[in-house]
Amino acid sequence: MKIASDLHTHTIYSHGKGTPEENVLAAVRLGLKRVAVSEHGAAHAFYGVRGEKLRGLRREIDRLAAKYANDIEVLMGYECNLTGYGLCDAPEDRGLFDVTLLAFHKGVPPRDALARSALAEALGLGRADPERIAEALLAAADKYGIDILAHPGAYVKADVATLAKGAAQLGVMLELNASRVTFTPGEAQLAAALGARFVVNSDAHTPGRVGDFKAALDFAKLAGVPVEEWRPRA
Repeated sequence: MKIASDLHTHTIYSHGKGTPEENVLAAVRLGLKRVAVSEHGAAHAFYGVRGEKLRGLRREIDRLAAKYANDIEVLMGYECNLTGYGLCDAPEDRGLFDVTLLAFHKGVPPRDALARSALAEALGLGRADPERIAEALLAAADKYGIDILAHPGAYVKADVATLAKGAAQLGVMLELNASRVTFTPGEAQLAAALGARFVVNSDAHTPGRVGDFKAALDFAKLAGVPVEEWRPRA
């Protein structure tokens, strides 16, 4: 399957190496139909994009969307951070974003015991409850209208069965991340059997990695699980 969208790319607005326009041009050269710049949410202590910088990125995305309207659809994404059970750093002004992702990251101050246990596991200092982690992600995805759970299982383990069933019920897609596949073949097969839908993204941090889906597509073929294109919810 040829993937036409890359909804998880980073730029110099966070810790990427290229500009939003360079990411767009890379996507155009590959013949992609849709690309999103999805920077880290505000709670990330090192790479979070917030305030005027975030609004400035929205203006830049709007400029690029108009400039390249005949070539590609340019979207504003946001990679929100899980900060606690059912909590994330999605801003109240959801109109800023066209697509939202949610993930756990180490550089985010925890807001409750669940997040503290996740951080401890990520730092190799303890273990979190995988089922509770999955439930926390799903509760936040439901509360904030998240579209995609990014690199599930990275840094902290989330129970795949719980995550897959909940994501299917919510209409949230699970990401096969081409920079770091976070499922085993067996886990992906279980998730698919429970109704989860997979989307492929690059998680590019340089323009040269935009649209590089090889690792994720190779994994999907190995596991025998289907992948789909993301579409805005009706």
